[in-house]
Amino acid sequence: MVYDFDEIIDRRNTASSKWDNVGARVGNPDALPMWVADTDFRCPQPVVDAVIKRAEHPIYGYPFVTDDFKTATVNWVEKRHGWKMDPEWLVFATGIVPVFNTMIQALSQEGDRIIISRPVYHPFGFAIDDNHREISDNSLVYENGRYTIDFDDLQRRAEDPRAKLMIISNPHNPVGRAWTEEELTRMSKICADNGVVVICDEIHSDLMLYGHKHIPMGMLGDEKMRNNIITCYAPSKIFNCAGLRGSAVVVPNPELRKLLNQRFKMNRSIQQNIFAVSALVAAYTQCEDYVDQLLPYLEKNVDFLRTYLKEKMPKIKLVEPEATYLMWLDCTELGISGDELANFIIQDCKVAVSRGDGFGQEGKNFIRLNIGCPTAVLKQGLDQIYQQYQKRFS
Repeated sequence: MVYDFDEIIDRRNTASSKWDNVGARVGNPDALPMWVADTDFRCPQPVVDAVIKRAEHPIYGYPFVTDDFKTATVNWVEKRHGWKMDPEWLVFATGIVPVFNTMIQALSQEGDRIIISRPVYHPFGFAIDDNHREISDNSLVYENGRYTIDFDDLQRRAEDPRAKLMIISNPHNPVGRAWTEEELTRMSKICADNGVVVICDEIHSDLMLYGHKHIPMGMLGDEKMRNNIITCYAPSKIFNCAGLRGSAVVVPNPELRKLLNQRFKMNRSIQQNIFAVSALVAAYTQCEDYVDQLLPYLEKNVDFLRTYLKEKMPKIKLVEPEATYLMWLDCTELGISGDELANFIIQDCKVAVSRGDGFGQEGKNFIRLNIGCPTAVLKQGLDQIYQQYQKRFS
């Protein structure tokens, strides 16, 4: 079917965190929500139909995960990304973030160190702090508008005997890098050689832009490297169904898989949302047309954003995205950062964005802007920023 991504859908008063909780989460209830990573596009119709069909049955008792979940996920990843997985490697999870916490608990002790590469998705750091481990920050290198890995620093951090895990975002949230095969292989080998287990968050893997290709980290290298990687997938970002809480964790190593399942059981976090499996199966078996229409629309929004900034707000630079609908904007030339930058965008411009320093102090001069919305909404947000930009920075 043909999807209309220009459609304006009113999400207010639907218990939407993005729209109805923006005041509590971002600090201005009147700000236009362009922050948290869900889109303002309707879900694919087969997902809606699957949820409605299950909802029509009048009993919502305890569900279990059917084999359809594994088959659908395996086939989707192989077709879209070229990785042929064994269905036995898959574990159902109610979300990717709980997996970070579960594996931290299962594979490390309090006081151990866990490597992340900031600026990066903030729940990585939350999971480390909440479980009383230490962050080992292999900060990304930002040069000429592009981010890369500091491999010499990563080597030193992985050699630290207290380093037990590395959590990777592939493609990277928020900087939009689609890591290359060479980069991923090098990261994987460093970690495997030093006994550092890798958790690779590939939740944005279907959101590749401008011909960039997603490379699953778990398919690279030798058996030792592949067995050292835990990969996380979910339909939530590409199909806008995060509230259904259905995810897949790929664990080729049977010992790691056993530890994951044991810890899920220990935490009593193995119950599923009754709609999640049906929705995931529908998404991964019937919705390729949605993806094929959505990606060009997102590219159109990126093009619109890039042109708008160059023509009207040249002091705000777009870090060119290779993936995701989360744009990383370099505001260094504004001469403000941290609280002052956040207050300008959120309070003065009344646009709710994710503040860059929430992803680590490396992001203090940046904001993250969600363009997963109709172009008209994107234009409204940019116009609001431009009105204040003219007054203060022109």
